[in-house]
Amino acid sequence: MSRRAWAFSAAWVAMGLTMTEAVLSAEPATQPAPVLASGQTLRDLRADLLHRAPKFVAPSDPGEWLAQAEQTRENVLRNVIFRGVPQQWQEGPVKIVWQETLPGKGYTIRKLRYEAVPGLWIGALLYEPENLTGKVPVVLNPNGHVGKPGMTIDYKQARCINLAKRGMLALNYEWIGMGQLSNPGYAHGNAAHLDLCGRAGVSVFYQSLKRGLDVLLSHPSADPERTAVTGLSGGGWQTIVFSSLDTRVKLCAPNAGYSGIERRIWETRDIGDREQNPPDLVAIADYPVLTALLAPRPALLIYNAQDDCCFYAATARLSVFEPVVPVYEMLGAGDHFAFHVNSDPGTHNYLVDNRQAFYRFINRHFLPPDQRKDEEIPCEDEIRKPEELKIEYPPDNADFYSLAAAAMRDLPATKCPAEAETARRQWSDKTRDALAKVVRADLTLRTSPVVTRLSASTMPVGQTPGTPVHLRVGGQWTLPVAGYAPPKGGPTACHLIIADGGIGKARELAGAVLDRGERAIVADILFTGECVPAITGSWQFSQMIDAVGARPLGVQVGQLDTIIEHLARQYPGETLHVTAVGRVSGLAALTTAALTPGRVASLTLPDMLPSLKDLIAKKVSWNDAPSMFCFGLLEVADVPELIELARPTQVKMQ
Repeated sequence: MSRRAWAFSAAWVAMGLTMTEAVLSAEPATQPAPVLASGQTLRDLRADLLHRAPKFVAPSDPGEWLAQAEQTRENVLRNVIFRGVPQQWQEGPVKIVWQETLPGKGYTIRKLRYEAVPGLWIGALLYEPENLTGKVPVVLNPNGHVGKPGMTIDYKQARCINLAKRGMLALNYEWIGMGQLSNPGYAHGNAAHLDLCGRAGVSVFYQSLKRGLDVLLSHPSADPERTAVTGLSGGGWQTIVFSSLDTRVKLCAPNAGYSGIERRIWETRDIGDREQNPPDLVAIADYPVLTALLAPRPALLIYNAQDDCCFYAATARLSVFEPVVPVYEMLGAGDHFAFHVNSDPGTHNYLVDNRQAFYRFINRHFLPPDQRKDEEIPCEDEIRKPEELKIEYPPDNADFYSLAAAAMRDLPATKCPAEAETARRQWSDKTRDALAKVVRADLTLRTSPVVTRLSASTMPVGQTPGTPVHLRVGGQWTLPVAGYAPPKGGPTACHLIIADGGIGKARELAGAVLDRGERAIVADILFTGECVPAITGSWQFSQMIDAVGARPLGVQVGQLDTIIEHLARQYPGETLHVTAVGRVSGLAALTTAALTPGRVASLTLPDMLPSLKDLIAKKVSWNDAPSMFCFGLLEVADVPELIELARPTQVKMQ
């Protein structure tokens, strides 16, 4: 036996149990000291993300870049924004319901709602100049995370009023999750309910922009060659994504809305919500690429010097402005690309200084010199109260919950046939291949783990000492593992326990195993126990894993597969069993068994949902269990199908 194998064997102890026998006869000690060094999982996450994230390299050939830019747009739209989305969501004219018209000083405010996707209506306010003649510029105005005020936030009203007074049409629309659309069904993370069904949740956000622009361009006075988008924060994110992908937009000015993935990895306040890091976006086009897709169209990037929310001006400039300057210069449009830094007040804002920067920019590109007015037109007495601008919505307006409930109705796409065994095997092989593509687990990690033994007897269960080790998986992940040998020796079974609550929770089940003379192993996998990044919620790093083209569930499966493989190698004469406590660990273990059937004799899942549809039906928040909302998983297999795929492993659910 090699020195490494001997160390591994000596360090690990093992176990075996069924949940009905998990009555503790040997109580674990109080919560032990952590096995992992402080910040280990955070370092692993950052290293893995940096390894996966592509680097933007400025192109050198204008013709090649323009062709590549068009291909990139098509790729993002097809494989990120509209992945799995029905054509009926995208086609046909926009549906508009006009409501009350309010008089203003030189303009009117026309209330309306429009349908973003079938059944989901978005409220909006059209600021229309009086005495319109000819064609005029149009500006789409998204807002960010402003909470209850929503689109009625005062600085957004002031901007739209100023645009109307300059002779432009301005559409002020409500962002999903804000204002009147702020109930839990519109919470941004719950777009993942659609992702689970294989239908891109980010499409709903995109469609609200696309249909908003459709509203503007349907106006008889709209000039399609002078179309602009601008917004703050989440509105800035909407601005960059939509403007980069829809070339009907001729000018944009995102304000403090985004940065590249590298900045997000290091600065958690810049990570944002799930829609800002949708599955596979960064793998295809990170934000510097999206910014480059604007060229040669005019673009003003606005950032704030001491932003108290996100995206400091200095770091954003290095991330998404300076790398793209050569693209504009290559296309002979260097003067079309500008960067404005707000210092007064310098916080997260779209106040007068930033508004005037936008007025100057749009005036220069859209208006003749004699029509330009760069200064703010005072309008403090024209700001209306939210109740004055209230929109009438249908009582059954769709949200992420209802859209996902409809999408899941006929899933999975194929069911296990009840007929001959040959047909079942063919279904299993095909479905397992599809599952592997959805989960994207790296099962090659099992080949070369490194085990580092720590001090012994630090995690006892009753009188039985535990030996903690670090398991380094694929040179990427460090997992905490601890083992327990039965006092009388000679175990015939080895039982691995993982738990959402971590090793401490898993140890609660080890006593009964030891009493039966079996070997016990407890371990944590990503986003459980000690493998949770301490500085922020798992959901933030989970979405970045999705964005770079991996899947959190796939990472968990790869880690668990490695642990199981090494237990099998180290204890070849012992029957392997796995218990996974908690729904997150349960899905990871069941998916592992489905992809590698028969490698363990039994799998016990005391807390596993009987169906993934319960995540939607019971309105489980994505923030609470992000790895379970793996894109397209329910489209391929639900829990019964995963159990079938795991055969001959015996799966026990309680």
